[in-house]
Amino acid sequence: MFHKYRYEAEFYPKLSRLPLDVRRKLDVTGMKLSLKDWLAFDLEERQVLCHLPCDTEEEQLVFAEYLSFLSKKHRGSTVEKLAAMDAGVWEAGKVPAAVAQKSAELQASVSAEEWNLWPAHHRYALYKTAASKAQPEAFEQVLQQLRALRKI
Repeated sequence: MFHKYRYEAEFYPKLSRLPLDVRRKLDVTGMKLSLKDWLAFDLEERQVLCHLPCDTEEEQLVFAEYLSFLSKKHRGSTVEKLAAMDAGVWEAGKVPAAVAQKSAELQASVSAEEWNLWPAHHRYALYKTAASKAQPEAFEQVLQQLRALRKI
């Protein structure tokens, strides 16, 4: 499944940037991929990576193997492996400090109840954008989108 966020909409037609959902897949599989590597893949191959599920161990293995295949095909080398990010950071239970702080700064605090209602991929998006120094505006946009989805 490919989870899209409005703040990235301009990049989706050509997938000219690594979408947040693909970054989640990279984090949970412990794979490192640069923008240069991403852009070396054909658009159709990038689309497959976007749509591949990556929630179970088996799905993560398939994602990692396909990514390694593409890297060997286009870059002549395997993808750099890192330690997989601990999904416990964004799991249900307690709102991460980065999310609590960023939402409080916006006077739009995320409650534990609200945090627990969102699926893991949305909690990841909030956590990752809250911790990001590169796109500080992304957190507010993702938070607004997720809150709007709950009202539908």
